[in-house]
Amino acid sequence: MATLQRALSIAAFAAAAATAGCERPAAEQAPSRAPDVRFEPSPHGAVADMMRLAKVGPEDTVYDLGCGDGRIVIAAAKLGARGVCVDIDPRRIRESRANAAGAGVAQRIVFRTEDLFETEIAGATVVTLFLWPDLNLKLRPRLQRELRSGARVVSYVHSMGDWMPEQTRNVETPHGPRKLFLWIIRPA
Repeated sequence: MATLQRALSIAAFAAAAATAGCERPAAEQAPSRAPDVRFEPSPHGAVADMMRLAKVGPEDTVYDLGCGDGRIVIAAAKLGARGVCVDIDPRRIRESRANAAGAGVAQRIVFRTEDLFETEIAGATVVTLFLWPDLNLKLRPRLQRELRSGARVVSYVHSMGDWMPEQTRNVETPHGPRKLFLWIIRPA
């Protein structure tokens, strides 16, 4: 089963990578609408804790919905995973791409200037979030419906209402203590 899931993840990543060059360069695009949250990067220590909590490894394809500067997917790529950076703001995608190139992992990442509520997520084995509580709740039905059984969802700071996490972890940040939440998609 793990081999089939890995093959499907690689196929989804390859399809995304093949079509990534077909879109207009991010420099020519304006956001299709205003971003839902202002860019506030997750502290590097929290990112490392997110990777550990989700047990990210070479078998994974990590999607960061609202990727900002790309640091979460870059951290995943350094662990051998593939990544997908999704952000509605072309400036964030340019920054993510440049940061990934500087880290030597750009070839492992697909960059999408897309709305996180509309982008394809079925290829993810891990989804990371640092959004507002109402946005997490809005995404929740899509995550539960479109992600395969066993996929992990990690949120920095915010929960998802009455969807009980498998694990929570307290992390120390420059802004004080914060929480990480982990959910695992279960068979329907």
